[in-house]
Amino acid sequence: MRSESNALASVASKPGRRPVGSSLLDCLAIVARDRGVELSVPAVLRAGLSGPGPIGKEQIVQIARSIGLQASITRLGAGDFPKLRTALPAIVLLDSGEAMVLLRVAGPRDALELYLQDPNAAADTVLVVDAGRLLEASSGEIILIKRDYRGAEEDRPFGWGLIWAEITRDRALFRDLILSAFLMGLLALAPILFWRLLVDVVVYYFTLNTLVVLCLSMLVLIAFEMAFGFLRRYLILHVSRRVEVNLATHIFSRLLRLPMEFFERSTAGEITRDVHEAGIIRQFVSENVLGTALDGMVILIILPVLFFFSPLLTMIVLLFGALVCGWLVLMLPAARRRASLTRQADGSVGAFLVESIFGMRTIKSLALDSRREQGWDVLVAKAARLRLKEGALVNLIQTVVLPLERFMTTGVFAIAVYRIVTTGDTVLVGALVAFMMLTMRLVAPLSSLAMLIPAYDEARNAVQSIANMVNQRPEEGRGRGARGRIAGRIAFHNVRFCYPGATSSALDDVSFAIPEGTVFGIVGRSGSGKTTVTRLLQMLHSNYEGQIKIDDYELRSIDVDHLRSNVGIVLQENFLFRGTVRETIAAAKSDATFEEICQAARLAGAEEFIERMPQGYETWIQEGSPNLSGGQRQRLAIARALITQPRILILDEATSALDAESEAIINANLLRIAKGRTLVVISHRLSSLVHADAIMVLEQGGVAALGKHEELLRECDIYRSLWNQQHRHQQAHSPHEQISIQPRSRAR
Repeated sequence: MRSESNALASVASKPGRRPVGSSLLDCLAIVARDRGVELSVPAVLRAGLSGPGPIGKEQIVQIARSIGLQASITRLGAGDFPKLRTALPAIVLLDSGEAMVLLRVAGPRDALELYLQDPNAAADTVLVVDAGRLLEASSGEIILIKRDYRGAEEDRPFGWGLIWAEITRDRALFRDLILSAFLMGLLALAPILFWRLLVDVVVYYFTLNTLVVLCLSMLVLIAFEMAFGFLRRYLILHVSRRVEVNLATHIFSRLLRLPMEFFERSTAGEITRDVHEAGIIRQFVSENVLGTALDGMVILIILPVLFFFSPLLTMIVLLFGALVCGWLVLMLPAARRRASLTRQADGSVGAFLVESIFGMRTIKSLALDSRREQGWDVLVAKAARLRLKEGALVNLIQTVVLPLERFMTTGVFAIAVYRIVTTGDTVLVGALVAFMMLTMRLVAPLSSLAMLIPAYDEARNAVQSIANMVNQRPEEGRGRGARGRIAGRIAFHNVRFCYPGATSSALDDVSFAIPEGTVFGIVGRSGSGKTTVTRLLQMLHSNYEGQIKIDDYELRSIDVDHLRSNVGIVLQENFLFRGTVRETIAAAKSDATFEEICQAARLAGAEEFIERMPQGYETWIQEGSPNLSGGQRQRLAIARALITQPRILILDEATSALDAESEAIINANLLRIAKGRTLVVISHRLSSLVHADAIMVLEQGGVAALGKHEELLRECDIYRSLWNQQHRHQQAHSPHEQISIQPRSRAR
């Protein structure tokens, strides 16, 4: 549909329009969809990505970058529109604060036609205007958007380069921090000069006026020192907290991007321990890099003054400082070995604790309390013994450092007095006091800089541990894949897959196709590869051979988050997070309305027991959901899977562990659940798949047969054997064993 150009003037003045800025989000959704990225406007608003207040152009740029797009704001003149032909669609900003999508530019340069789409109008409504009229109604600004195929900041390997980049991210703030540290170093000379003048001038010449001037000056300098000290501590606090938050966010984000194999081969205790290593890095940054290292700037100021007083004594001070550093470097390998052993022991304790908490029901049911307690005592005792050895070594290191530090102060003072007594050199008492105060002022940063060596080594180990965890190859297709609409067609072509460490293939040359909107059953003996098919469909494993396609997309070319939001799955055992029933159902769709939540619960057969709960949808589900029965947990899991309206729904033995009543309730709703989507059902109860559109029989990772129930009974020995085994001692067609799925035509 094409409208006249005078419609442009009324676009921003229609009654009942959404708040200013909402059209910007709608325009971004239209352009993003053209670039192959699906953007949910309500999800952006509810997730808070747009920030408080009206949505502006800068926020639109930030949102675009957060979903894998490049965006930039530029200003155009009438003669610039022909240059945009290959950069369209783009977002045009109107004077009213609203926006429209510039779809294309057509016609000769002197008679250009600009095709615009109003995001609040019907999708086929197009406004055609000339460049002059558009510039009259707009601010001349346009937001250009394209796919971002560059490596993002979060893709940088975790290491010291990333940490340093976080510290210096705000260069102006970092500059102010260095400046305040330098000024604090200069002000550190004030008390020393005050004491020297007090002794050598005021006391020697009895000048009361000089005392007053010195005291007033000292008060002013103290005030400045207070101000700069407050500023410096505030800046250190601000920078260290920002680094802490950014590193924690980066680590957790990278952790979520790791493939499933990592979590299956690593214990929860080891992962938790490595994540907590970020605390060591935070402490090193705040106390050592931003504290000790900046305090070390005072050395650059004090050393020239010390050399001015006495080069010989200054060299002696530096010699003792070098001895401290040498001793720490000498003991570093031994300290590193003991710290590594202690860290491993602590990791074993953490892993044992997490495993015991997760398996507490098994511990209680099998009366394993005393055995687990004994195992805990052994691990804790080992960790304590290693920690004692590490502490003993640290004690030895500090014991040797202490006399060296004392020689830097009292020893140098004694040497100075000895030279005065033996050589008869005359020196002002104030100068000697000033030198000793400067020496003591120098000892603290020198000792702290020396202690940077073991602190850095500990932080280096923490960085290495986290890097080994998060710098692994992330999942295929995360943040870079296609985000087009998924209809629900599935095809496997010669797929082979072997789990890491396994000697045989879980799937071997598997090929089959599932049309859109059909019910597809998968059966087979234990270990035949049924669950592996569903794991590959969710892209939990990407290192398969062959080709897996959903619609016209190869599975590895689809953005993994987009894929999983369109593939719902219900397992035999489902994990429910803590929270209310409403939050549990809406876990995968935070912007779901209450009506959508109720509809999903109704489809899953959960509404009837939710309404009987004391607080209904606001009932709190505890950790591990002990206040729910197995059937209730399963129905909530189905509702959670349905809330996103997935085009593909996988039921992996979803009803096999339920009682007859719960299974009958779920089965009674499966016809409605299956409507409008592709349904993949894995079940060892063959009676539940009698009316499926097709059933695939797997045997030792290969396809043994594929067809309807009647065909398989006639032609497949494995299927017929499984059927006879299940019905030999059962009443045929028991109501609670049948899934009510009727044959239906394929969805269009």
